[in-house]
Amino acid sequence: MLLYMIRHGRTDWNRDRMIMGREPVPLNDDGRAMVRDLAGFLAGQKIGTIYSGTLVRTMETSRILAEAWGAAIVPEPLLDESAYEKWVGMRYSDLAGDEDFRLYNTFPTRSRFSLGEGMKEIQERALEAAARIERRSAPGRAAMVSHSDVIKPVIAHVLGMDLDRMHSLGVANASVTLLDTNGPAGPRIRYMNLMPWKWGRGCVDTEGERWEKFTSE
Repeated sequence: MLLYMIRHGRTDWNRDRMIMGREPVPLNDDGRAMVRDLAGFLAGQKIGTIYSGTLVRTMETSRILAEAWGAAIVPEPLLDESAYEKWVGMRYSDLAGDEDFRLYNTFPTRSRFSLGEGMKEIQERALEAAARIERRSAPGRAAMVSHSDVIKPVIAHVLGMDLDRMHSLGVANASVTLLDTNGPAGPRIRYMNLMPWKWGRGCVDTEGERWEKFTSE
């Protein structure tokens, strides 16, 4: 199965480098435009189902994609962001002297960033969600719309990385990472962190591995 792992579009809180947790923060106009570019990039992939985290920003992203593709949306709470209770509403700069925030960025499995779960638990539920999607969608294609700190642990698992190295991966707003669960040597990442909105409108993914890049003069 091909699983298109998509991060939600940009919000004002992303722009201002503020921690959202599970707050009901919508996309901003730039974020909606980014998602529309991503929808156009993947329009030829015949993705019929989008499994979406249930927070406002992921559901709004999923609705834009679903409208463009004629796809169904299936809410999936296992794809939700962690709560990050004590940091919600704070800017990264506000946390420069916070030892737990330092651990979150350097050794995330040691950080107590949430009252309810750690990074290993996030990885476990993210992998459970991916396995559930595969059972429902194999051998076809599906998309999941989630958050950076849910997608990164999945990538780290597929690549055999130590989970504490997850922040060496980039997962931008409105980016797509393609997971092929049936690679010749097992699951593989076909491409990662592709951002069609950076290239200009008109990008089209033709076969999941090849695409044309168009830029306006």
